[in-house]
Amino acid sequence: MISQRVDSITPSGSVMLAQKVIELRNQGRDIISLSVGEPDFKTPQEILNATKKALDKGETRYSLVHGIPQLREAITKKLWDENQLNVNPEQIVLSHGSKQTLYNIFQTILNPDDEVIIPVPYWVTFPESVKLAGGRPIFVDCPNLQLDPELIEKAITSKTKAIIVNSPNNPSGAVFSPESLKKLSEIVVKNNLILISDEAYERFTYEDLPHLSPASISEEVFQRTLTVHSFSKTYCMTGFRLGYVAGPDWLIKPMIKLQSHLTGNNAPFAQFGALEALQMDPGFFQDMKKIFDQRRKMSFEQYKNIFELEMPQGAFYLFGKMTDDLIKRFGDDEKLAHHILEKAGVALLPGNFFGKPLYLRLSFAASEQDLKEAARRIKEVL
Repeated sequence: MISQRVDSITPSGSVMLAQKVIELRNQGRDIISLSVGEPDFKTPQEILNATKKALDKGETRYSLVHGIPQLREAITKKLWDENQLNVNPEQIVLSHGSKQTLYNIFQTILNPDDEVIIPVPYWVTFPESVKLAGGRPIFVDCPNLQLDPELIEKAITSKTKAIIVNSPNNPSGAVFSPESLKKLSEIVVKNNLILISDEAYERFTYEDLPHLSPASISEEVFQRTLTVHSFSKTYCMTGFRLGYVAGPDWLIKPMIKLQSHLTGNNAPFAQFGALEALQMDPGFFQDMKKIFDQRRKMSFEQYKNIFELEMPQGAFYLFGKMTDDLIKRFGDDEKLAHHILEKAGVALLPGNFFGKPLYLRLSFAASEQDLKEAARRIKEVL
């Protein structure tokens, strides 16, 4: 007997495809995976050294549920310097990556049948986290992949509890404009809602586009906003499983209470690695962003004749729409992705996983050699 909550959710499409890639490689297939949202750079040695040092010092025991004080103090400085958020260490909760952070948020704020508005396309975990908390995801399209506050406002009902936005966006690579985020914040305040801002890709914006944290707009907006960050992408720490949320006391304190029964603390030695990440020379990350920008431009040129593409403004994904010819030949994005995987040995994610049928997501967090070879193979089999 399986609970209705778990039975109602869909398995993570990206995780399932990653498992399929491993199976094919174990069978001896040469597979180029452009499906995983993970930087291909190694974790900086300074972070590894700090983690090892913490282990050697015996930082392996229980610690505070919401994070070691040194790390939360460093996060407050980061949020002020980079995001113009004035928070104190008690307004921060460390969790096991953005996934657990989102789970904590929705378990904390939702009652049965509360609605959460989710702009489309969305990260695959958003609607499933809402459903696990007994809520209902309400999807609102983003015309031209950009946020439309007016469409969101029209979707608000008496049951609406929250709105979640993700900029830079996974999967589209869109960066939502400051004007649209300010308008959305006004709607949140006017309708007494909670805004959840997933900013995992905040440092990956290109062409000098600004990143705006909505919680920085005003104190009134801050009091209704939960800002979600991750160490995974920016610091190449995906396996460390460290994310955090910052917000007002009335939302953060119940989340700490929940986490005290759910997982307790994160591994202390991993947190000391994250502390070092926040104190590192930013040159490493600036160099990494330059390389991603080069790949972004190169990938766009390689794939623009295969799919209908817009140049991504942020993150590290191309989000390509199927051409009319591909739609006639394959019908939908999942069949096309399966064909490309089986015949070309290239793994892409169907847009349907992100609520956007007839699209495919391609990660350019891979070597230029793999990106070019993947394009060659796909052109060959199509």
